[in-house]
Amino acid sequence: MQVPGTVGRTAARQFGTIGRHLRLAWPVFLIFLTQRLLTVAFVYHQAGGLRWLVTRWDAGWYLGLAEGGYVYPNLFPDGRPRVSNLAFFPLYPWLVRGIDDIGPLSPSQALLAVSWFGGLLAVWAIFAVGNALYGRWAGIALSALWGMAPASLALTMGYPEGLFTAAAAAALFCLIRRRPVWAGVCALVAGLLRPSAVAVIAMVGVYFLVELGRWLALRRARSGDEPTPRGRAAPNSAEPFPVRAFVGAVVSTLGLGGFMVYVGIRTGEVFGYFTVQGQWGQQTASIAGYVHGVAQGLFNAGPGSSIPLNIAVSIVYLLLFCLILFDRKLAFASVYAAVLLVMSLTHVTYQNVYARQLLPAFVLLIPLIRLRVPRIGAITALTLGSIVMSWCSAHYLLTSALAL
Repeated sequence: MQVPGTVGRTAARQFGTIGRHLRLAWPVFLIFLTQRLLTVAFVYHQAGGLRWLVTRWDAGWYLGLAEGGYVYPNLFPDGRPRVSNLAFFPLYPWLVRGIDDIGPLSPSQALLAVSWFGGLLAVWAIFAVGNALYGRWAGIALSALWGMAPASLALTMGYPEGLFTAAAAAALFCLIRRRPVWAGVCALVAGLLRPSAVAVIAMVGVYFLVELGRWLALRRARSGDEPTPRGRAAPNSAEPFPVRAFVGAVVSTLGLGGFMVYVGIRTGEVFGYFTVQGQWGQQTASIAGYVHGVAQGLFNAGPGSSIPLNIAVSIVYLLLFCLILFDRKLAFASVYAAVLLVMSLTHVTYQNVYARQLLPAFVLLIPLIRLRVPRIGAITALTLGSIVMSWCSAHYLLTSALAL
């Protein structure tokens, strides 16, 4: 008879915790929606409509995937092969299709609704990370900065970047709170959204390795082979194996691994996903090839090209990474950022998407929120930056020949 009461009290505590977090985080929701609505207003003013938000670039592919499902092989009417939508991960279009099936929204409206809802989840999770590390104001500033980061246009369009960042930030928050199983679940979700989930999986995996190292060190200390690690008391009994961290690491691989298996079955190849990526021209470069590609992008890009700007953004992110690399408080965040940087910058095929691929790397913005700036100055900078970025986003959407 006590069990139902215990469960009820536990559920009440959990809902109470969520309510407190929502009350703390309400400014980030308002800021994010304002940033998105500014971009929408500029797009509508310049184009007279909003169709571009769901039809341009990858948004159009996701819309088609939500409406028609995966197609492989994808052929022209005359039988010639063309690129397949198996390059796009399934969770985002599944959600769009589900909302379209059960609700009053059209596929286009559902595409934006899921994208914006994912963004709201993302700023909440980013706020939670910033608040846990440096306090409430830092969490608000970090979320606001991310909402106006380069390529934040993707958060207004039909892209899964908001959902993916939400999963990644939630995984990091769970690791900060020492809840590795939930971090693994978040990584599983990320693995159904983008290949960049490798960075989230690596973060959860490193957490397990750290916990395993501590367990082995404590066992040696108990046996008398080595002194107890600094800051830890000698154990009185056998230290339990870090089962939760191990389970989290295993669970984290299931989303990405499951989709790789599915693509392999559809294509009939073990490494079918890489075959599909090859159809899109995706190539990983050697160091020499990468340097050559960057030089070409910086100095030989055509007039009005966004490639030099994307390369400049990636260089700034690399410099910011150097500022968080040796901060022990940001150890797992550094792992996440490092893998994202490597995955994003080691190919030269689509240099115009560097900024978007690094959009989920919100942890690289942490050095900026730690600058000693008067609060009124920070608020002014964030307001002006949001307005400028919204206008630039609308202009890019309507004029750029290169995809975001």
